[in-house]
Amino acid sequence: MSKNILIFSDGTGQAGGLKPDQTLSNVYKFFRASRVSPDNSIDPANQIAFYDAGLGTENDGGSIPFRPIQKFRKFWSAATGTGISRNIADCYEAILKHYEPGDRIFLFGFSRGAYTARCVGGVMALCGIPTKGADGGPLPKFGRALRTIADEAVAQVYEHGSGSDKPQRKEERLEKARRFREKYGSDDNGQANEVPYFIGVFDTVAALGASGLRRLGMLAALAISVALLAALIAGVLALFPWVKFVPAFSVIQVLIASCVAIGGFRASFKIISDYPVKGKSKWHFAAWHLRFYDNSLNTRVRFARHALAIDESRADFKRVPWANKSSARPRVPGEPEWLQQIWFAGNHSDIGGSYPEDEARLSDVSLQWMVEQAASLPHPVLLDSSKLNLFPSSGGMQHSEVESLRDLYRWWVPRPFRRLWKEKPRDIKPDAPLHPTVLERFSLAGVSHYGLRTPYRPGNLSGHSQVQHYYAEHRDVS
Repeated sequence: MSKNILIFSDGTGQAGGLKPDQTLSNVYKFFRASRVSPDNSIDPANQIAFYDAGLGTENDGGSIPFRPIQKFRKFWSAATGTGISRNIADCYEAILKHYEPGDRIFLFGFSRGAYTARCVGGVMALCGIPTKGADGGPLPKFGRALRTIADEAVAQVYEHGSGSDKPQRKEERLEKARRFREKYGSDDNGQANEVPYFIGVFDTVAALGASGLRRLGMLAALAISVALLAALIAGVLALFPWVKFVPAFSVIQVLIASCVAIGGFRASFKIISDYPVKGKSKWHFAAWHLRFYDNSLNTRVRFARHALAIDESRADFKRVPWANKSSARPRVPGEPEWLQQIWFAGNHSDIGGSYPEDEARLSDVSLQWMVEQAASLPHPVLLDSSKLNLFPSSGGMQHSEVESLRDLYRWWVPRPFRRLWKEKPRDIKPDAPLHPTVLERFSLAGVSHYGLRTPYRPGNLSGHSQVQHYYAEHRDVS
């Protein structure tokens, strides 16, 4: 009997379930209601769920047991976004571990976790799901052998040519994907044997890591931390009479820098052998450049949904919609629409969650929509409704991370020393699909927006065909 395999990838800094009263993202709430657990009614024969914590969390430290290195890795991931490859491989490995022919793959994500989910879909579109080991034997289902296959698919195939628009890089990647599918028995008439059944994401953003002064500040803090750690180690070694502090400190610094450089080289160096002809090779250095490149949705994906934030104004959080139009794939009679990308009121986390529960009415709106979409499919997601208590409201509190950051500073802190978000409101087309609660929100006399109660009139919707009359009425009154 076939089953659902649900993969949940959370946003940066998000790791649900660690504390009893922590703020939770919509991704974790959805996972909690759909996972197999002693508290849920989900039968593992029908559905299993895997949760991957976001970049820069305690759970994102990898398998390294030494806590200071885990902390360094966590902070480095948050600053640069370099941990994204590991997150993609984590999710793909979970799919390989549980997949049996006929199973359906569901991918969910928020923020950079939405990026991860979409990348996992890209890995599947290239590599499919292996059915045998490299030696022709059974596919390993656990341990280092399985992880090696997942890492190969991500690092050697999917990331080949990352950040490059050169046609030859795409051709090389397709050839590497063909070889992978042939090697692991995942080819189906020249294409991947399996793609996601459903992809549901909350507000995919373009940037992987921090940028600008914020990124420089985080990297500077990392450099200082490394220097202090090196000084501590050198100080301990200097207790031995034959060890001098300054040489030891210098050697440790060089060793740490060398490890970082080697790691960067290994991650970015890509090569394809026996291409374009036998005996020839091509190589290059790939780079994500902290941006999302794969903007098209594979038309073989059965269904996809994207919840977008109207009021997110941070320039670093530029939205990344799928470039496809919903008409790119004909609608099957009697089935839901293939692709929906809907705009919701609120900022980034008002859509993806992670605010206190008494302030989460807007994120409940988008979560309820996503749950309804996933539950209305021909093969729906299974949910334990007792674990999902939602109270959506079109008049819910709206947050602003821009204003929150401003409030961190005392009045006497000179403005040049204040680290502020660079703002750039999102462009929204006049005919972009709005969720019904957006129209309801416009009709309210006032809504709570970061401590103020005012009518809902975001500037980037002033030209929208469904709500532009509200702005004309406001001008007439004033």
